Formats: sequence, structure tokens, C-alpha cells
Amino acid sequence: MLRIANKIPHRARRALSSTAHSPPASRFCDINDLNWQLHSVPSLITPFDDSMTMPILEAAENFVNAHGHLDPLFDVHESKFDPSKIGDKSSPTASPITLHPETKPLLDKYVAAGFTQMQDPEGMNLPYTLSCAVNAVTSSAFTSGVLGHWTLTQCAANLLAKHGSAELVSKYHVKLIDGSWTGTMALSETQAGSSLLEITTKATPSGTPGEYKIKGNKMWTSGADHGLYDNVIHMLLAKTENGISLFLVPKNLVNDDGSLGARNDYQINGVNHKMGCRGLANCYWSLGDESDGATGYLIGEEGKGLNCMFFMMNEMRIHVGIGAAVCGKRGLQESLTYAVDRVQGRRKQPNSPSKPIPIIEHNDVKRMLLQQKAYSEGGMMLCLFAASLSESTAKSDRLLLEVLTPLVKSWPSEWCLEANKWAIQVLGGYGFTRDFPLEQIYRDNRLNMIHEGTAGIQSLDLLGRKTMLADGAAFKLFLSRVGEACERHSSDPATGTLSAQLAFATEKLADTTLHLVTKMAKGEVDEALASSHEYLNAVGHVAVGWMWLEQAGAAASNPAFQESSFLQGKVLAAKFFYEHDLSKVPEVCSRLRNSVSVVNSTTASHLLH
Repeated sequence: MLRIANKIPHRARRALSSTAHSPPASRFCDINDLNWQLHSVPSLITPFDDSMTMPILEAAENFVNAHGHLDPLFDVHESKFDPSKIGDKSSPTASPITLHPETKPLLDKYVAAGFTQMQDPEGMNLPYTLSCAVNAVTSSAFTSGVLGHWTLTQCAANLLAKHGSAELVSKYHVKLIDGSWTGTMALSETQAGSSLLEITTKATPSGTPGEYKIKGNKMWTSGADHGLYDNVIHMLLAKTENGISLFLVPKNLVNDDGSLGARNDYQINGVNHKMGCRGLANCYWSLGDESDGATGYLIGEEGKGLNCMFFMMNEMRIHVGIGAAVCGKRGLQESLTYAVDRVQGRRKQPNSPSKPIPIIEHNDVKRMLLQQKAYSEGGMMLCLFAASLSESTAKSDRLLLEVLTPLVKSWPSEWCLEANKWAIQVLGGYGFTRDFPLEQIYRDNRLNMIHEGTAGIQSLDLLGRKTMLADGAAFKLFLSRVGEACERHSSDPATGTLSAQLAFATEKLADTTLHLVTKMAKGEVDEALASSHEYLNAVGHVAVGWMWLEQAGAAASNPAFQESSFLQGKVLAAKFFYEHDLSKVPEVCSRLRNSVSVVNSTTASHLLH
């Protein structure tokens, strides 16, 4: 029977299964968990009014269910369009940029639903943290990055509102948030990569106040063009006489009355063919090939462009972390659905029934599912916490956010990719086939370790700069906040042991940080930074351990804990993360303190010969 069942669509196989377990409510997202995270950990996030939160999360879920047109699994067997594979089935092409023909209808429906105006006072007027949770839901079915058009646009609009002149805001902001135009961030160049100090694109004043002529090239710009909407508004870095500056560069110039004018002088030269996230064209392009330069408008002051651009970059880093956590959770939902349906193997216990059982009953499968839960839900909590800090005006919260930002971007990107690995493993041979969506989700998620600064860049920022920010006050604040959580949960029977474990790991991390910072102060910078990636993961494990301690404490103290599998699952996932991941932090810290890195003594010749 199983051999026959495996040859037919997975949805139909459910009828052949006699399991008593129920699959997840949605294979795309888990709005109940997001709602719980937003409401149940007041020490991390100011709780939202439930009358606001659940309806908007449900609206996002309804959008996914209505426009997901089922999901990749079913669409393999049914000739229906599959939005989550827009780019995967039809990668973007250049000259001109061409996307899957259904991209525009999907994006239009997103606009019509009001999601581009989530933070607009004239629209939904949602708090930023809640809008991030909504983005997590809507992107859960579209991991190919197609909704990245609007994520980038939202962040570009926020940057313009923060740093742009009143004239630029009045002319461009409304069109960005009402879904008329899209936005991008244009930072890197072919020769510069992540080293933005090396960019060569130049901007010179045109003679009109605030207007510049820009010549040069840009690389790795997502959404640089698409042919979907009338205008694309670039937030672009270029060098002036006073240093790196930030400019607004429109695809089409805008007249004083708001109508579109002439095409600006830049050309899309090609697209980068990525392994994943193919629903969003990633382009390389040049400015000023046909004239004295493309027209751009200064945002902020000359020479302070990086300071302005960090506003958008750091917001995008939160979204990258959320996107990675979403991929991790999506993989969990898919593998849970499969594990409930798939009947295979028998119990290895005396006197047990001889009939096959659902694989979710096997301990090794439960281990792989717990691993995914620990990483994806812990990573999402960290991202939502960072989003809430970005809304705060308190100096201490802003300082803490400085430390957490490299973790938010990098930790979910690395460990939720690991979660996707286990999701594929749960499905066995089916996991790496295109009959199931997990191989695509893995490819889509792999890009997040590189998006908005590689993991290596983030680790150098954390150890080389953030540990010493404000004379070390920022990192001390992080350690003290973790310590306060340990103290707060130490007397609860359900979390007392966890508190002690986290306190021990935090103490070792503090000692290691002091050791590495002292090394750098003595001039041994290369030796210290050779361990930056391991250090980032250690700090990230402590930060996510903190998130899980808070979740476990909130779950265990809930009056419904004894009757709720959901709440009990939170505590079990926390214990699993502590047992399998946080427990490694003291050992890593000991090694970083007591050994000389082999990396620093390795030369290129050692690797080439």
C-alpha cells in the first residue's frame, strides 16, 4: 500500500493514513505563535491590544491562503499557478527586466489589501513591531523574495521620511507607500562588495540646489528595475568632495506637479542569476553613460550618507532575520505536515503493536522537529524584540539594539538554514526533490547569510566594534539584561535550572569578551578577530537562550499550562535548545580564551599548496 501511495500526490496520501494526529493549522505560517510572542513576554515586548493584533494577523493569513493558490507541493501535481515559485519557475531576465507574468497581479493584490501602508498614519497605522509580524506571515508562502519588492519600498520610504527634505518627502513618499512606485537600496559596486568605503560612483552638484549628476556603477541591487510599476526610486550611495553621500535617484524624473518626466540616465546592464530568491531581480547597472550623469537628489548632508543609510540597512537587517526565521518556521510546518501523514517503521518496544506508525512518533524525527522549533521560534522572538527596541526612544534600548543588530541579521540566517536542513532530512528522499517545497526554501534561505552584510562582516562588527561601543557600556547592558532575566526566573521550578545554565554561559561569555577586547587593545587585533564568527555564534546562542528563557517562563506561569500542549511545547523547546546548543557556549568560550587560532597563522600558500 505504501509503495503505491508514494506515487500519488501527497494530499491524496492523507486518505491512506490512519494516524490520529492532526497536521498544523497552516503549512505556511503560525499566527497563534506570533500572537503569543507579541503578547506573552512583556519583559521583552510591550504587549499589543489583542483587538488589533489578531485581526491583522488573520488578514495576513487570509491573504496567504487566498493568493497562495495552494502550495508548491500540490501545484506539482495540479496545473495551477504557484506564487511561491514565481521566480523559481521563471528566473528574471534582462534587456528589459522580465519577471513571471503573474508577479504584477500578486503584488497588486498585496497593495489592494493595504499591506504597503501598514505604518502609514493614513493607512493601518500599525506599530513597527506588529508590521514586522505581519510581514512574517505574508512572506511565509512566498520565500522566493517576490514580496521583497514591497519590503524594500517600505524601508526606502521610512529612510526618506527620516532623513529627506520636506520637498523630497512631499514628492516621493506618498507614491512609495501607496503602492504606486517601488524603492531600492543601491550600495555596493562590482569592485567594492561589502567595503562601501571603496565605492567609486561620483556625484557632482548640477548647479540646482540639492540636485547632483551621478556617474558610476552599482551591483547587487535587488529590484533595480522590473517593468511592473511606473517608477523605481533608488536610495543610492555616491562620493562627493565631502565623502560618501546619500541620494534619491528616480528611474523617471518627476515634474513639479507630480507627473512623470524624462527617463533618467541609467541603464540596467544585466541580472545576477541567484540560486534562490528568484522572484526579485538582482541587477548590475550603470549611471551617466549617455550624458554628464544621472540626476540625483541629496538626502541629508554631504559626507554623511553612510550614517543616513544605516537607518535603512539596519531596518533591512531585521527583515532579513525575520525572513530567515520565516523560512525556518515554514520548513518546520512542512516537515510537521509530512511527519503526521507519513506512516513508516514500527516501535522498538516489547509488546508494542506491530503495525507501522506515523514517523512523528519516532524519537529521531522528534529531535529534528524540535531542532527546527528551537531555532525558528527563538530566532523570530529575537527579531521581534529588536523591532520593539527600534520603536523605543529610550537611550538604553537604542544602545542595546546596536549590540543585537548583527545577531538579528546573522543568527537566524545561519541557524534557521540549519533548521531547513533538518526539515529536508525529515522527508528523507522526498526532501531533496522538487515534488516538495523544502529544497527551494533551503536555497531561498541560503541567501540570507549574505544579504545585508555577510555573517563574517557582522561578526567583525560585533567583536571589533560593538563590544567596545560607548566604552563597553552597550555590551555590558546586554549582559546585565540577560542577568536580570536569569534572576527573575531563577525561583520558578520550571525555569530555575535554565536560569542557572544561562547565567553560567553568560559569565563565561563576559570573561571571553574581556579577554578578546584586551587582546585587541594590546594590538593583537588579527589574532582576536580570527575567532569572530565563533564568537558571534556564542553571543547569539546566549541571546536566543535569553529569548527562550523568557518564553518558557511566560508559558510555565500561564494558568492553562497543565492543559496546554502549546505552552508545554514552549518549555520543552527551551530545554532542548539549552541541552543541545546553549550547553556548547562555555566550551567555545574556553577555547577562545585559551588557544591561539590556527586561522591567524594560516597563509594563502598553506591553502594553495
